[in-house]
Order: sequence, then C-alpha cells, then structure tokens
Amino acid sequence: MPERQHSDYGRRRGGVRLLVMLTCLVVLVDIAAGVLTIVSNRRSDSARNTVTAGLAYDSNMSAILQATLDAETGQRGYLLTGDQTYLQPAKNAVKRAPPLLKAVRSGSSHDPVLRRDYPKLVALLEARLKEIVQTVDLNERGHRAQALAIVRTGRGNRITQQARILTASMIRRSDGLVSSARRSSHTGQVWANRAAIAAYVASGVLLLVMAMLIRDYVRTESARRASREAQLEAERLNLAKSGFLSRVSHELRTPLNAILGFGQLLERDSLEQSQRETLDQMLAGGRHLLAIVDDLLDLSRIEAGELRLSLEPVQVADAVGEAKALMGHAAGEAAVGVRQRPVNVDLYVRADRKRLLQVLLNLISNAVKYNRRGGNVVIGVAQTPSGVRFEVVDSGIGISAEAIERLFTPFERLDAPSRGIEGTGLGLAVARGLVEAMGGTLGLSSEEGVGTTVWFELARSSAEDTAMLRLGRTPTLAASGPDEREAVLRTAISVLYIEDNPSNVRLVEKIFALASDIGLSVAREGARGLALAREQSPDLILLDLHLPDMPGEQVLSALLADRLTEEIPVVIVSADASPVQAKRLRAAGAAGYLTKPFDIDQLLAAVRSGGTPSVAPDAGEDGDGVLDTSTVGSLHMLAANPAVGSAQIGEMLATFRHDADGMLVGVHEAVAEGNLVAAAREAHRLAGGAGAVGSGRFRTACKELEYHASEAHAAEAQALDRRLDELLDQTWEALAAEFAAELRAASISADSPSAS
Repeated sequence: MPERQHSDYGRRRGGVRLLVMLTCLVVLVDIAAGVLTIVSNRRSDSARNTVTAGLAYDSNMSAILQATLDAETGQRGYLLTGDQTYLQPAKNAVKRAPPLLKAVRSGSSHDPVLRRDYPKLVALLEARLKEIVQTVDLNERGHRAQALAIVRTGRGNRITQQARILTASMIRRSDGLVSSARRSSHTGQVWANRAAIAAYVASGVLLLVMAMLIRDYVRTESARRASREAQLEAERLNLAKSGFLSRVSHELRTPLNAILGFGQLLERDSLEQSQRETLDQMLAGGRHLLAIVDDLLDLSRIEAGELRLSLEPVQVADAVGEAKALMGHAAGEAAVGVRQRPVNVDLYVRADRKRLLQVLLNLISNAVKYNRRGGNVVIGVAQTPSGVRFEVVDSGIGISAEAIERLFTPFERLDAPSRGIEGTGLGLAVARGLVEAMGGTLGLSSEEGVGTTVWFELARSSAEDTAMLRLGRTPTLAASGPDEREAVLRTAISVLYIEDNPSNVRLVEKIFALASDIGLSVAREGARGLALAREQSPDLILLDLHLPDMPGEQVLSALLADRLTEEIPVVIVSADASPVQAKRLRAAGAAGYLTKPFDIDQLLAAVRSGGTPSVAPDAGEDGDGVLDTSTVGSLHMLAANPAVGSAQIGEMLATFRHDADGMLVGVHEAVAEGNLVAAAREAHRLAGGAGAVGSGRFRTACKELEYHASEAHAAEAQALDRRLDELLDQTWEALAAEFAAELRAASISADSPSAS
C-alpha cells in the first residue's frame, strides 16, 4: 500500500475507534446520570419519610413524657386532697401510654440504638405507671397512709427522672438520623445534577465529533479492502522471498561443498608458503560464505515454521565453555578478553544442543566484533523462577535506543559497514528465532559508549531427566517436527487440586515441582473442580473440605455419582486430623485422607499410589510452639532443592502474610457482625494457610475459632478473635527470623530485571 494511502487508512480507523469510544462514554455517562437520578429520588423520598417519621417520633416521645407527668400530677392531687377531679387526668394518662409506646416501638425499629433503648424506656414507664395505679388503688380502698408512704420513698421521682433522660437521648438520636437523611438527600441530588450536566455535554460533543467523522467513516471500508489486498500481496512476496532464499541457499551449498572439500584435500599436500597463504584465504572465505548460507537457510526455515529441533537436557556449563573456547581465536585477534562467570555443573536446560551453541556463538561473536580493542566480554548464567537466563555483556560502542528496535530486522546492520565490520545482519534475527523455537525469549539492552547486554532465557530441565541423561537413557522429550518449539516433558500422573487457599496451592505446586512425573491443575471452587474433573479426567483429585461455594463432601458425592468421574480416586485434604473423620470420609468413597500441614514424602506417595498409604493417626496435630518444627524442616528442604529454591519459598511466605492479613480482616468483620457461619469459613481458610507455612499457636487458635463459630459459641469466638492479630505477628516474627535468607532471596528476585 502507498505510504499516503496507508496513512489515510490509519487516520480513518483511528476516527472510527474514537467515535466508538465516545459513543460508549456517552452511553455510560447517560446510564450513570439515570442511575444517580433514580438513587437521588429514592434518597429524597427516604429522607422525607425519615423526617416525617422523626417528627412523629419526637411528638410521641413528648406525649409519653407528658402523659407520665399528668399521671404523677393527678396522683399527688388525689392523694393529698382526696378530690376525684384529680383522679380522672391520671387515669386518662395511664390509658394513653400503651398506644403511644406502640407507636414509639414502630419508630424505633429502623435504628439499632433506638431499638436497644426502647425496652429500657418501656420498663421505666411501666414501673412508674404501675406505682401510680398502685397508690391510687390503695387510696380508693382507704389505705391512704400506706399510699403516701410509697410516694414518700421518692422511687417514682427517680424513675421519672431516668425516663426523662432516656427520652431526651432517644429524641436526640432521632434528630440526628433526620439530619443525616437530609444531608444524604442533598448530596445525592447534587451528584445527580452534575451527572445530568455531564450527560448533556458528552452528548453534544458526540454529535459534533460524529459530524466531523461521518464522511471518513463511509470511506473506511474501501481503505480496509485496499489494506487487506496489500497485506495479502506482502505475505505472498514474503513467502516467495523465503522460498527463493531457501532454493538459493541449497544451490550455493553444492559448489561450496566442492570448494571447501577440495581445499581441505589441498591442505594435506606439500605447498609453498605463498600457495598455503592463498589456500588459507580461499578456505576462510569459503567457510564465511557457508556460514552466511546456513544463516539464510535457518532464517527461511524459522519464517516458514519448518525448523526441526531435537530437544534434550543440555548441560549449561559444557555449552557455555565450548562456545567460549570456539571464540577464543577470534577474540584474541580482536584483542578482546572473553571471560565466563562460574556455572553450576548440575544446571541443565531443555534445548537443542547444536542450536543452543549456535545462539551463544552468534551473541559472543557480535560482542567481540562490536567491541573496542582491549575491551571485555562477560558470559553469565543465572537461575530464575521461570528457567535459566544466559547473558552476554560487552564493553563496546553501545547502541542508541532508537536503533535497538531495528536490530532484529534481517539484514539490518546499522552503521557497521561504515566501521569496516563484516557481517550480514542475520545473527540476531536468527538467534531470536532459534531461542523462540526452543520455547524461550531473547532481549537486549544497551547504552551508547558503555556497552550492550544480550540475554535469553530457556526452561530448566527436570532433575529426573537430567539423571536419565547421565545414565545414558533418553528422557521423555518430544521428537523432531515443526511443533517442537512447544515440546514439554510428558507427565505420567495428572492431579486436580480443588482448594481455595492460595498458600496451600503454592505449597503443593512447589512440592510437585520436585517430581517431573506429576502434573497439576487447580480449581478454587467446587463447581469449577467438578467441571475440570469431567473435562480433564485426571488420574487423581486432591479435595479440600471447606470450599467457598459448596462443602467438599458434596463435591465428593457429585464426583462419585458422575459416570465420567466415578473411577477417579479422590484424596481428601483437611486440617482435621481426627481418625473418626478420616474413617467416615473413606466410608463415603474417598480413596485417601491427608492432613495439613503436608508431609512431602507422604503427599507424593499418596499421589503415586492413588490415595494410599493412609495418614498416621497423629498426623497434622498442632504443637504448642509458635512454629511447627516438622513443617519448618520441610520448607527448608524445599528451599535447598534447586527445583524450588530459596526465592520461591520466600515468595510463598510473603504471599502467606499478605493473604493472611486480608483473611484476618474478614474474620474480624464476620465476628463483629455476629455472622458466625462466615467467621468459621474464614477461620478455616486462615488455618489452612497457617499450616502450610508451619504456624503452631496461630493455626491452633484459628482452628479453635472455627470450631466455636461453627457451634455458635459467640463469646468464645469473640475472645479468640481478639488474640489473632497478636498471634499472627508472633508467627510472622518467627518466620522472618527462621527464613531470613529465603525472604531476602525473594526480595532480590523481585527487584532484579530478570524477574520481570
């Protein structure tokens, strides 16, 4: 496509995208304005109702207090004078009190404070009216002295005073609710007005933009068709180019083989010095041309997706050492020092050995060629959470940020010809293609005048395959073919883990990383676990009993009732180490029962044996210490294992602390709200995570809280809830001291560029 046409097409597409975005924005603003208006109207109605109810409430409260005072006045007048005219107001006040109290009860129902105070007010008024009725009755029956004695005790006055104070407090509370409702209604109305204004403005802007873009929008389709035709033409030309390069490369190899072959035969003859120098130059030129032809062939195969690889465990130290040795002569001639950082001899990567060596040679060759005389090249290897990272660092001329984007374009050499540096510009493009074909990634960073760092990362080879290689046996790797760039180790056992606790999931992932014969998939809800079990038909299912959407026992029943999953062994994992619980679940159909915290050997043995062996009766019992020594020892073993490493254990511990803080908030809120079902669920999740990292006292407290909450023991649950923050701090302090090196390694890994 011509440049101008391409630019017009891009501009039109940009206009269409802008139009769609603006339309969506206006619709969202209109919806928000409508929602805010509805909410505002409801708030206004609610506020008016609250104000009306509040005024009625205040009136009823005042009427109750006045009725009490009227009854007291009638009582005293009647007792002192015996005049029946005083008695009638008192009796009327007593009759008015019950309906007024009923109205006050209705007005108190919407607020917890008023609901709390209402029974107190009723008790005070009933006591006061009861005394009034009692003294009037005594006086009517001729026991005036006895009635006056009751009045003189002053108890009635004290009750009346308490009723006045409580009534005033309840009226203030009601007035506060009325004021809050008015403020809420006003705020909602303000936001609704603003949203309406925003909707009008956005609609106007949309109409204006639509008027500006409608003409370009009509022409977009024709531009799209032209662009598609140009793309198809470019793809056709690219395929033709790849085919041409492949054919030419093959044609060039035939005469080159003859030239180099006869040249090597001539080397064996007795030649004069001048003849030998000529022959050396001829062979050097032929080998250089052969390298170019090989790069062209590799490039065409990579672009066509036809590169054939033989992936196997390759010893990193051996490959790096060989590449360094092969570049020794060229580096010496360029006066560039090449050194290699120490590499663990037990470190292996999954790669094609020949192609890995080719990538290393390409990168080291570039580092030497584009260096300065007296410069240095450093080859380094480091393990990362996702694999093995190779780095080639030089102290050369460096590359500008703008030029880096062009480096991986085939035949792009930047300013190399002007510097007298030989090459074709294929090295980096081929290296990146080879690394990606082996399932890795390659990148580059540089600073002008300082130097360049080229890195690539490949997957680590499993410990089992490495051991098989040392014994001369063939690992279970994919064979040759176009799809080898996606080749992975085949797992002998597939496991589905249904668990919602992140710490437990991470721990199981690390444990299974020790065994190359186990593959793991995870479902965090029971329903999702049932679906995955039907789709994947795993060899074994690990099932937690406490899941967010359904009980684990219900999941077990569903698995056993489904013909697609009834034959899959299900191993229950739980923090409950009760033999009765284990026996009950085995009787329900579980193939095994494991307790948290996990014993690594026992877990692996259970998976490999389809659910057996059984757990020891005392497995999973909590200790009295801050940390569980058995689990701590297991975590240290994982940290020392190269398949897991210190950084990953530190990361798991840091994740536990982060997740525990969040779950602890959920426990506190559930206990405070009296939602003991939610409190039990959150406490169970918290106990599971605590067990995974080896917590002792904190996990015990969580399990106790779970028990009391599930049994509706509110007081005990509240008492335990108040201890959890302190116990978590103690646990984390002990973990930070015990695993200081692991947490430090995790922090370094997170901060390093390779971690990204």
